[in-house]
Amino acid sequence: MSVSASDMVFRKSNVVTDTGTNGGPKGSVEVVSGVRHALFPRVTKSERDNGVTRYRKEFLANENADDESAYGVLVWLELPSTAGDRFYLRTGTQDDTQANLTAHDPLRLGTGQIQSAVTAGDESVSITMENSDFVFPNGEYLHIANKVMTGQTVADGVKVGDSVNYNETSAQWEKISYTDDIAYPNGLCVGSDLVMSTDDDTTEEWVQIALNLTEDEAIGAGDGVDTSPTLSTLANVTNGICRKKGVDAGEASHPVVVTAPPTGGGDDMKARFNPDGTLDTANSDASAGELSMTDGTWTTDITWDTAPASGSDNITVTYAENSYSYFGNVVTVSLGEQIANDYNADQSAYAGACLYVDEVACTYDEWSESAAGDGTYDESTYPPSLYNDGTVEDDWTITFSSGSAFSCTGVKNGSVGSGSISANFSPNNPDTNQPYFTMDLSGWAGTWAAGDTVQFSTHPSALPLWLEEVVPVGTSQEPNNLLVVGWYCE
Repeated sequence: MSVSASDMVFRKSNVVTDTGTNGGPKGSVEVVSGVRHALFPRVTKSERDNGVTRYRKEFLANENADDESAYGVLVWLELPSTAGDRFYLRTGTQDDTQANLTAHDPLRLGTGQIQSAVTAGDESVSITMENSDFVFPNGEYLHIANKVMTGQTVADGVKVGDSVNYNETSAQWEKISYTDDIAYPNGLCVGSDLVMSTDDDTTEEWVQIALNLTEDEAIGAGDGVDTSPTLSTLANVTNGICRKKGVDAGEASHPVVVTAPPTGGGDDMKARFNPDGTLDTANSDASAGELSMTDGTWTTDITWDTAPASGSDNITVTYAENSYSYFGNVVTVSLGEQIANDYNADQSAYAGACLYVDEVACTYDEWSESAAGDGTYDESTYPPSLYNDGTVEDDWTITFSSGSAFSCTGVKNGSVGSGSISANFSPNNPDTNQPYFTMDLSGWAGTWAAGDTVQFSTHPSALPLWLEEVVPVGTSQEPNNLLVVGWYCE
């Protein structure tokens, strides 16, 4: 069986506050579609007058009962807010909190109205955004759709966010009980004369944003003596440097990587830079260095642990120039492939950057065993069984109390019971009445003793998402704001 729409559920994080502890691992409370203020609270008059920025974390959870993976998952904002606030979407980690959000990922995604008509075959698109700080990461996907019907007649009493149905007799959209179904004649009211609805004329596509990758650009030369040789400004920086981690396929967690051969031979040295241009000293063969991600100049030259070897242009850098540029609040995004359909420059068509992951599935890692004797567990042949509706984010420790009996404790969930190497061990998750995991009795071998341990971490079948609401100072009273999050999987 494959994953269906009903298997994918949005769930809140464990902690929901307006403090640094906001967020954390996935909780069990569902974010119910169509319920007002289900994720963000109502914006008060004081907050509109003084301005406020608020964050909420949610997870797109794959709860397929057969524990199938969800592949090719995309998440995006369908529309900009209909009020004076604005929303941003960004990725999260399974347990990050508001306190470390900015350091984790500075890429803030959003959606805007198509600014000028798009013709099939075009390889760029211009979009009117609510502000000029939304980003369009290289190599990710741009969602484009014309799901909004303009010039509609909406019945009295219908509010933004209400589900509606088209009444052919009265020739207007009338309020109905909430439904996620927006196939015509159903729809969602998104403005005074606007209804989101899909019919035979609706087109929707996901187009890859251009990579704009520059590989092995020469920026300096070693002399075998100087540990901090002068470096040139990066050449392809007209639109700034892409801050997306992993633009260099060989360095999955850094947007900029500088390479130099060391004096005396050996493997090339690497200087790896964070999204803000600072050096990641813990993962670099260098102690100093800072790059301006705006114009590609070196605020601080790299200080290598060993002087780069003497040679011509032997210090190189891999990075990517942003594939988008702003003129005011209008952004032009360059694409890596052609757009398939035509889109009008009216309120019917919107486009925005997506978050993309190859697979949403349960995983485990960080496996370790500590035994006084020859006790082992064969996790390669008998890996712990994981469950879409039971496995959580936690670090587990199995501690033996004898040669066969053990107990299990999670850092987050505490004690989850005891077991024996002579039986399968399936500690129960009380929130879902499914196991956190199952250890196969066939995996145990050798001689275990009291005090021996097995440790590992599990991760749920869920995509962590952060949403940010910005209410500017002096925002007028507009109570009917709307947040519509779209998703797709193969």
